[in-house]
Amino acid sequence: MGFVFLRLLWNVTSTTDVGGGDFTGYWSATYLLHNGQNPYDPKLLEFIQHVQMQTGLDFTIMAWNPPTLFVFLLPLAWLPFSTAKFVMLLMNLVIVLGASLMLSNLYLSSTGKPQLILIYLVFVIIQPQVISGLFMGQVTFFVLLGLVSSMALIKKGKWFWAGAVLVFTSVKPHMAILAMIYLLILMAQHHQYKGWLGLMIAGLACAIVLFVFRSSWINDLLGEMSIAPVTWATPTIGGLLSYLHISEYGRYLIILLLPLPFLLSRYQTTISMEFSVALLTLVTVPTTFFGWSYDQAILLIPIALIFELISRLNNKVFNFWFAFTAIVASLLNYCQRLWNTNDVYYFWIPLFWCLIFGVTWSLYSLKSKSHDPIPS
Repeated sequence: MGFVFLRLLWNVTSTTDVGGGDFTGYWSATYLLHNGQNPYDPKLLEFIQHVQMQTGLDFTIMAWNPPTLFVFLLPLAWLPFSTAKFVMLLMNLVIVLGASLMLSNLYLSSTGKPQLILIYLVFVIIQPQVISGLFMGQVTFFVLLGLVSSMALIKKGKWFWAGAVLVFTSVKPHMAILAMIYLLILMAQHHQYKGWLGLMIAGLACAIVLFVFRSSWINDLLGEMSIAPVTWATPTIGGLLSYLHISEYGRYLIILLLPLPFLLSRYQTTISMEFSVALLTLVTVPTTFFGWSYDQAILLIPIALIFELISRLNNKVFNFWFAFTAIVASLLNYCQRLWNTNDVYYFWIPLFWCLIFGVTWSLYSLKSKSHDPIPS
């Protein structure tokens, strides 16, 4: 069965664009680093993609991510692009499944409803953000893996590794900035500075690898930052305001939320780590500096919390309306993608989940009316 699946996956990736897209930019940039060249050089990337890879595109796909990404993808630079694309898709599938199972264990195992875990896993698989991320060969799933595995390791008391895996969030730090700050504060409050040590060692190991392959990688990064397209309108509140020519300052909305991780960390006895990370992830997605529609895949974390709260509500009427609303929202999301709408118009998705969370949490609070710790 597994062999048949892998064969099917290989046929799909080798004969279609599935798994390519953004991965074209990631692989070509990593290939340049592998050969000791500047992974951010537009002309070199153009040569690799148009001449060597023969993508047939009339534009060049850049990799604007921090260089730690190239360290994680470096083994794929030894493979032909078609093979690397297959491996990347398989790796992303494993990450999504693994992260979803960890989220189920963190949020849903205590509900005593195994059927709820199955429903959540199915819901994860059909999410448009997840499907589009897999199709594009995106690396947002690394961020998801970093946050979820860090929480899971903290629960097991493995603080060093909990800090080390946070290095995965460095590929898109703006998507995890609030949750990462919270987890680092949590480590300090528990006097578990080996978590910080784990992150520093992981970061140092990445830096050493970069120096081995290209000693001037810091200058490359500084050069990339000077030409990065920070004015692109993406599906965030700030991106929408910019797109509508209302204000450019909305891009910095998340700065106002920086005190929130510190505030949540002060109430650990009543507000759990799982609740805090889910909430911080939920508010980060619509307020961060920059984030595409497939980056919204990290909403799987707060969605797991919402599933837990709904389970504890145990209200069949609300369960029906939640299921109906979530399905309609997913169908609308799919329709947007079929219509190929501007990416900025996906801004409503994190706001939708913020609304669902607000309603669910309010109902749960009214039902409990107690001083018990927040779920999870």
